[in-house]
Amino acid sequence: MKQDAVVALGNPLMGDEGAGPAVLERLRVDLDLGERVDLIDSAGSSMTALHALSGRRKVVFVDCGYMGEEPGTLKRFLPRQAVSEKNMPRLSLHEGDLMQVLEMAELLGDGAREVVVFGIEPERLGPGAGLSARLRSRLDEYARRIRAEFMEQAAPAR
Repeated sequence: MKQDAVVALGNPLMGDEGAGPAVLERLRVDLDLGERVDLIDSAGSSMTALHALSGRRKVVFVDCGYMGEEPGTLKRFLPRQAVSEKNMPRLSLHEGDLMQVLEMAELLGDGAREVVVFGIEPERLGPGAGLSARLRSRLDEYARRIRAEFMEQAAPAR
């Protein structure tokens, strides 16, 4: 297990909801990043996301979500800056809600020291494989931004 991880959330069979896994696939071709950072597709499993936090220095989550931005916008934020509006049972690992997973990890005392979330504003959600053209055209940009999150830490101090 590596000290850092990127965890993709989302369902590729629901249009832009598959943005996280699509970005993760772009990151997989980055051999330098893949040698230092675990790349994990949670496949919609809250349990996988919870386990990905355990014992890590840094975990970056990538997910699609409504943030009131222009479709295709990539927004970086920390968990304390986010509010989930999903109506779900409290602290259930049977359905996916990142904020609940992070809360559970904190309660268990087993979370990563640093957690960053990259949200991608969807253009189209609903049944059907494949991202909208707008998001698909920006996958390289999204992957570069997430890669930079780790490369900045690897740079020697000056």
